[in-house]
Parts: sequence; C-alpha cells; structure tokens
Amino acid sequence: MNNNHPKGSRHDVIDAPPERGTPFAIGAATVVCLNTQMPSPFSSSGSRDFPVMTKALVPWIVLGIFVAYVAASALPLPVGPGSGFDVTAFGRLPVQANGRVQPFDSVARTSLLQIRGTVTAPIDGFKAPQARPTMIDPTVWLLEVLAKPDTADTRRVFPIKNRELLGKLQLQAASRGTNYYAFNDLVPKQSEILQQVQQIANVKASDRAPWQEELIALREKLMLYERLKNSLAPNSRLQQDAKGTPITFDFAGELARYQADLAEALRVDAGRRSGSTERLDVAVEMRVRTFSRLFQFVSRTGVLAVVPRPDKTGSSTGWSNIGTVIVQSALGHQPPVPVAFLAGMTSAFAQGKPHAFNSRMAEYRQWLAANAPAPELRKARVEALSNLLLPLVKAAVLYAVALALLGVAWRTRSAMVSRSALLMVLLASALHATGLLFATMLVGKPSWIAVSGWAIGLAALVVGRFWRRFNGTWASAAIGLTALVAAYVVVPGGAASLFRNVLETSFLVAIAATVIVLYVGRGSRTAKQPAMAPQPTLESPVA
Repeated sequence: MNNNHPKGSRHDVIDAPPERGTPFAIGAATVVCLNTQMPSPFSSSGSRDFPVMTKALVPWIVLGIFVAYVAASALPLPVGPGSGFDVTAFGRLPVQANGRVQPFDSVARTSLLQIRGTVTAPIDGFKAPQARPTMIDPTVWLLEVLAKPDTADTRRVFPIKNRELLGKLQLQAASRGTNYYAFNDLVPKQSEILQQVQQIANVKASDRAPWQEELIALREKLMLYERLKNSLAPNSRLQQDAKGTPITFDFAGELARYQADLAEALRVDAGRRSGSTERLDVAVEMRVRTFSRLFQFVSRTGVLAVVPRPDKTGSSTGWSNIGTVIVQSALGHQPPVPVAFLAGMTSAFAQGKPHAFNSRMAEYRQWLAANAPAPELRKARVEALSNLLLPLVKAAVLYAVALALLGVAWRTRSAMVSRSALLMVLLASALHATGLLFATMLVGKPSWIAVSGWAIGLAALVVGRFWRRFNGTWASAAIGLTALVAAYVVVPGGAASLFRNVLETSFLVAIAATVIVLYVGRGSRTAKQPAMAPQPTLESPVA
C-alpha cells in the first residue's frame, strides 16, 4: 500500500477502508459504512427452511418421481447382458389362447401366474438364503419354453410348500431359501405324481388333505407347462430322443428342407396326373413323412393357436395350431406363410442370433399388418401396452400414496405436502381413466365399480377446487382407492394379483425418493420470506 499521499485524501479512503461505523465523505454527504452485504432473495438468512423457489418445486419433483415410477414399469426386464432381442415387440405379436386372441405377453404372464404365482421368473434361483434372485421378463420365459426347453426346464417355477407332499414325492426340501422347484427336479417324480393323483381322484374333495390338494394343483401346472413347451415345436419328443443331451433341432432349417421336399413331391404328383411315370425319391418321401409325423405331437398337445388365417374380417375362429397346419400341408399344399416366420424366430432365439430374430419378427409384423384381422392386431397391441403399464394397479398405488401424504400434511400443516398429494391424485386419476379406456377397448365394458369410483372421485376434486381443497383431495383419493380395491377383490384371485404387482422394486425406490425429497424440503404451511439485511442509510452532513 502506498502511504506517501496526505492523510485524509481520496487515496486514503480507497487504500484503507474505514472501520465499521466510521463516517466518510462522498461529495457533500457523509455515509456510515455498515460493512454488510445485500442478501440474495434466494438465501435462507440462516433459517433451516428451504428457499421459497425450491419449496415451490418440491411437489413437482415428487410428481416427477412417480411419473418415472409409472414409466419404469413399461421397461421390460432384459434377456441378458447385450442380448439385443426385441422381446417387447415379440410380446405384442397376437396369438390365440383360452378362446381369444391376445398378445404373447399376456400368455406369458397368465401362464407364469398359474404355474408360479408370480408374473416373473428367476434366472438362477437364490444365491443365498436371504438374497433375491435375478428375474427375467415373462415373455423371455415363454420364449425359452417354446424355443429353448433345456434352459426353461432349469427355471424354478413350480412351488411346493407342503412338507408332507415333499415327503410323499421323496423330494429334498428346497435349499437356498426357496420352495420353488424346476421341471428337471420333478421329471423323475412324474410317475409317482400321476399314481398319487389317480388315487386322490377317488377321495371326495371335502375329505382331501392339504397335501393332496396341492398335488392335484401341481399336476395341472406340469400339464400346462408341457402343453406350452410343445406349442411351436415337439420339444418333449425331441428331448426324449436326445436322451439327456441338449437338443439341436433347427426348426427353420428343417422347415426349409421340408418345404423343398414337399415342392418336389407336389411336382412329381402333378406330373403323374398328367401321365408321367416319374416316381418320387424314397428319401424325399421319408423326410416328408417323418417331419409331418413329428408335428402330429404338436397338433395334439400344443395349447397355442399361432397361425392366423390370411384375411381381415376380424373374427378369431380362423387361428390354427402350427402342428395342425404342417400335418395338413403334407396332404398336398405348402404350409401358410406365418409358419416360416415363427420357425425363423424360434431357431434364431435358440441359437442366440438377435439380428435374425428381429429381422424375421419385423417381416412377420409386416405380413400381419397386410393380411391379419386388423381388430385383433389392435387389441393385441393395446393389451400388451396395458400389461406393461398396469394403469389401474398404478392408480391404486398413487391413491394410497396421496392418502399418506395427506395424513402428513394434516399433521404438519404443510402446504407443500398437501400440494404434493393433490398432484398425486391428479396423476392417479389420469391413470385410472387410462385403465378404464384400455378395459373398454379390450372387453367392451369395464368394471362398473371402477368407473363409479373414478367419476365420484373426479367430482370430489372439482368440488374441492371451490370449497375446502384438502377435503376434496382426501375424498377423491379415498374413493378412488376403495373402488379399485373392490373391483379387484370381486374377481377371483384379483386381490392377490393386485398385491403382487404393488410390491415391486420401482415402487419402493419411488417411496424412498419421495421421503428424502419431502424431508429436505420440509416447511410450514406458508413459506417464510428471507429476512432482508439492514440497508445503508445516508446521514446528515457532519457539522
């Protein structure tokens, strides 16, 4: 610092700021230096409350968390690291099962629910007694059952909980913390299971022991699994012929050779009708007979009708079992076009070729768009989307979350939490309406309980907009949740299905994130404005 200038000059003012409270001159006025800073309008001035701007955003952050929760359910579980198979698109493909056309995704979910009691399957079971298994998408599980039966047979999808039944079947108690068994575990016991079921058939239903009821249910699950496994290819027969070694049946390759042999047989037959003496090669004739005979097993046991008729009238009566159409083709015509597409997808998945799988599926979808019934395709796509989003389940969850938030808001008198609850109810109402729309498109008439609950809840929100918003939000959430739970309860197995779908990882993550956000952004009913620091004032000139 330069100290050569006279004391009291302007240099002295600049180089040595006066102490707090010391007057200094600016022109004709003397100002008292307060040595304070002008606070930011976004600072909290030492308060533990969040800034006003941030508090206003907290309800929207909470809404964003649950929007992500809803969207996360639409993301399918992976086939495996870097698999590349477009399983979601395959799940949207139509198929006829249980008397109606539905997407493969619905078949997978329904079948897993019937067999395992859940809509997902474990990849490798439990690694430790308390560990959770890695789960795969239900459509992936169905693809394995159809195309990779050796792998599917190792999945632990058959529950056996009764210890007496385990003793009857001489099965070792499940290890690694699970009571689920794989098909391979039960194959050696099939004769014993059949014998026991035949004996139980002579016992009145009211007199049956719990283990007997569970054994009958287990037998039905095994039969369903076997029928699914033989719906595209004769996998059980192929496994028997392989005698414990992995099957190597290339459906696409064998079908191509069959079509070539069949074309040759049809050519020779046409020539003989015209007077030619040419005879069909014996090897060609044997290959045609062997292939068609192999698929007689599929025609008898397969549970899925996967081949649509080539028209667009909209009726669902023309879908056929793939084994049936192959057997019929041996009588004098080539198999329908969809057979080649389905065979190509089956072989590509079994051989781990995602590019070929996706390519054949894209070709099949183009063929369906041009030839299959449009109403059935539309319903299959809508149902697949509904399966992924589960809008009514998610709506019930959000109604429950809103009620919990309203309880917190009432206890803490927090306007921030109350607004978060209102946004939850609005999102739940939107999902509720979406679910009703899907139900109308799929079955023509949704549950009147769910419709009434949505309408009354929406009316409560509108009334609350003009009179006591808190009460309107509370009434809307309570009515919506009650209606959806009641709609599920009246359907056999609906309550259990609702409970299983609620308890998922994304929901728990959303709850945890919401608690953290609300804790950080906690505040009173009205956000406090930050206190302003004292402003510098002009003093009178020094006398």
